[in-house]
Amino acid sequence: MFDRKSKTKGFSWMPGSGPDVDAVLRLTRQFRAPNQPMGEAWFMGTKRRMFNELMTNPPDHWTPDLLRQPLYELASGPGCFGYLPEWTSWTHFLLAQLPTRIDGSSWTSIYECLVSAFMAHYPDEHVAGPYEGFYSDVLATVGRVPMSAGSWPGGRLSEKGVISSIEETPNGPFISCGGAFSAALFLHLKYLGQADIGGWLSSVFAIRHYIWRIKLVLWMEAASPVLTGSGQPSDLEFESSDGSGWEASWCLKGNSPCKDVDPTQIEIPFIDEKRREIFRGAVKASMSVADLDALNAYLGALDVRYPGMDQICGQFRRAARVIVKDYGLA
Repeated sequence: MFDRKSKTKGFSWMPGSGPDVDAVLRLTRQFRAPNQPMGEAWFMGTKRRMFNELMTNPPDHWTPDLLRQPLYELASGPGCFGYLPEWTSWTHFLLAQLPTRIDGSSWTSIYECLVSAFMAHYPDEHVAGPYEGFYSDVLATVGRVPMSAGSWPGGRLSEKGVISSIEETPNGPFISCGGAFSAALFLHLKYLGQADIGGWLSSVFAIRHYIWRIKLVLWMEAASPVLTGSGQPSDLEFESSDGSGWEASWCLKGNSPCKDVDPTQIEIPFIDEKRREIFRGAVKASMSVADLDALNAYLGALDVRYPGMDQICGQFRRAARVIVKDYGLA
């Protein structure tokens, strides 16, 4: 085990950048394919399901349908049963293999589950990783998946990207602030070195795409139990139209196993007070009431292109009022 040393100084989010090739290579060198299959996180039955298909199919043939259930098991297992070597080995291997495979909206839930699996196995960011620079490599690969070129054609969010723009449904349009968007933001807030958070947040707020900035406002309000309090991802509402949760985030309760299983467990803060303080400072430095008014006006004008924006507009105005109060914006 090595002491954690951040290699993300100056780390920033740039639309179209995608996973760092050198970090991918380091992860793949460190984490080879496990020798044994992983099993489900359920031990009450007489026969435990083993995911042999992950071993019989090479990684470049894996599909979202093949990966979805194993990733759910990796995310939920530690909270119910603690750590098993097979789950840790497969989590590491998938962290190495999937960042370059995840592309487009059909992979969104896989991305979210991968983030949840990583967080479930490393609930305490102060604990050293399996090798020096591990956390930095995860951030430079998994963390940059939403910035891949496929999600940002022409520098704008795609409707079919890992993070979507405006989604049209039978019930009308909506702008999601949860899912991969929320998972990626919290991944950085929790695991970036504290000295690097401010620079990364500056890059997040510097993305001028209107829908991106609207998502940020909606997210800050919906994720307030964690951003302004001591909540855990399991406290976040998982509702695609206005929640800030993501796939399997309900499994993340700050312990392994969680206090529901072992009441003697001490809950690990998801985002510590120092990080929340840095976030508050970044919001005040990057956002103003005038910015919120401009975004509100943009939303109102979108009704011509996307009829039925009333619900989103009301949701945004409510979020803006909360943010002005919570962060003291002027």
